[in-house]
Amino acid sequence: MVGKCVGMIVSALLLHILLSGTPQTEAYQVRKEISFNWIRDSGDVVRNQTAILLRRDGYESDRMQVRTDDGYLLTVYRMLPKKSRLGVVLFHHGIRQSSDMWMFLGPKRSLAYQLYEAGYDVWFSNSRASPESEGHERLDRDSDHYWDFSFHEIGTEDLSAVIDYVLAATDRKTLHFVGYSEAGSAVLTLLSELPGYNQKMASVELMAPPAFMQYGQFAWIARMVQPIRALFPWSVYYTRDALPTQICTLFRNECCLLFGQMNDRGTGNGTRTERSPGSSNRPRAGCFDLEDVSLKQLEHYRQIIASGRFQQFDYGYAVNLHRYKRDPPPDYCLWDVTARIALHYGNKDKTVDWRGVEQLARKLPKVVELQKTLYKGFSHRDFYRSPKTQTTVYANILKSIKRHTTAQ
Repeated sequence: MVGKCVGMIVSALLLHILLSGTPQTEAYQVRKEISFNWIRDSGDVVRNQTAILLRRDGYESDRMQVRTDDGYLLTVYRMLPKKSRLGVVLFHHGIRQSSDMWMFLGPKRSLAYQLYEAGYDVWFSNSRASPESEGHERLDRDSDHYWDFSFHEIGTEDLSAVIDYVLAATDRKTLHFVGYSEAGSAVLTLLSELPGYNQKMASVELMAPPAFMQYGQFAWIARMVQPIRALFPWSVYYTRDALPTQICTLFRNECCLLFGQMNDRGTGNGTRTERSPGSSNRPRAGCFDLEDVSLKQLEHYRQIIASGRFQQFDYGYAVNLHRYKRDPPPDYCLWDVTARIALHYGNKDKTVDWRGVEQLARKLPKVVELQKTLYKGFSHRDFYRSPKTQTTVYANILKSIKRHTTAQ
């Protein structure tokens, strides 16, 4: 009852805002699919943060640029191998993060360093949203068009380009993939939409992978927004100064709950604020900022939370028919995922609830060589921030990768 009352109040206030204070938007057209994002102040961004932290911890690296088919310029790092390596391991970060997250625990505890010392060729990728990537060959980083993507494009465009680049550079046929949070959504999308990439994975290790998220504590917020979202096409829903700003101005606590937890940064992004040269360690002003994230990313997650389905982006009835030839949008074809998958998840994770991960495990086809491990007491951020991961999660991942190395 409380949720319904709040929803009615939200709807009334937003309609008042739209009718009285929002600039008029042009008529909706099927081909207009632009997601608005706040202008970013990126003048002080350190583009080689990962290299700085690697050097601080006693390791040298190469910094390379990978171009996606749609023109994004991604940054990739390789820890310089000292000798012939056992196999290739590619690390990918979560939402609103970059590859420097993998250095958070330092040289003794970080999984990347453990794998390097064990004899693996270690690489780190950065998505188009990462502050370490170099933008786009034509689009300005502050433009709406640049940020018109979700984890779908990060999987099908970014990860596919990086995987092909790494395999070509190392003259390997397969690699091991290690991903945290959004990296799980992205790689499952890649393996579903482009099944050929299953053959390029020696193993896939996913920590707190978001796919079925309807059990988390933010489900009621995501569902509350759904009737409002249904009233507007995508191009109007995220028009400048319309719904996102007004919703989060009126209901700041709720936005902090929903978007702040998906931040994966706590009071910062971990490494960037706590281990960076000259950083102040002060928390950001407010928990709802859009630096290094696309509104479309957040909206896609809100949709899968509200629907309980791991599905493609919902643009509304007209555009869904145009893009997918159906409405609602299709689910991702998890039955096409045939790579070896290991799921690592915690029973205290309020963002990616353990029940959703177990639902994901049931949705994967029987032919998948699947391992799933529940870690008691682990929250969402513990998978890269907590020292206890060294002897639990990371020890299991290291064993799993070693076990599957002989298959290369």
